[in-house]
Amino acid sequence: MLPDLEVLPAGELLRGRWDSVLVDGAELAGARLEGLVVLECAVEDAVLDGALLAALRCSSSRWERVSAVAADAARSQWADVEVTGARLSALRLPAARLDRVVLRGCRLDGAVLRDAALTDVVLDGCDLRGADLTGARLQRVSFAGCDLTGADLAGARCDDVDLRGASLDDLRGVDGLRGCAVDTAELVGLAPQLAAHLGLRLL
Repeated sequence: MLPDLEVLPAGELLRGRWDSVLVDGAELAGARLEGLVVLECAVEDAVLDGALLAALRCSSSRWERVSAVAADAARSQWADVEVTGARLSALRLPAARLDRVVLRGCRLDGAVLRDAALTDVVLDGCDLRGADLTGARLQRVSFAGCDLTGADLAGARCDDVDLRGASLDDLRGVDGLRGCAVDTAELVGLAPQLAAHLGLRLL
């Protein structure tokens, strides 16, 4: 629970550190915010489309109704963060690290999480269609009610990953499913991809 926060003045948005403030309705599309530190903040209704957020470090914060379409957050670090109702389509998170992060009702279609590390992460009702999770490391991750249609898990390393209730149509990289839990209906739906991966012929 965050304390009462003062609104960060617009003139301080690009200074590289947001500490115990409310960032409300900020227009930061295309902004260069490499190495930004966000600590115990609330970020609401901000627009960060196409922003450069490489090596961002965010902890103990919440993000609500944020738009960061096609933003670049490579090598960013997120810990104890809750993100709700965000538009994150085509967000780039290669080599990012997410620890104890919750994402609810977010659009992550086409997001790039290549070689990212996710630990104790909950994705609830998120759109991950076409997301790139190749080479990602997932430990204790839940995808409840998520749409992973066409997502790519090739080379992913999964440990205690829960895919029950997720849409897995046309999932690519089924070799990355080792260590995942699926329900019976999902397993049947995955049969064609698993057969192709194992070189089985369906007669």
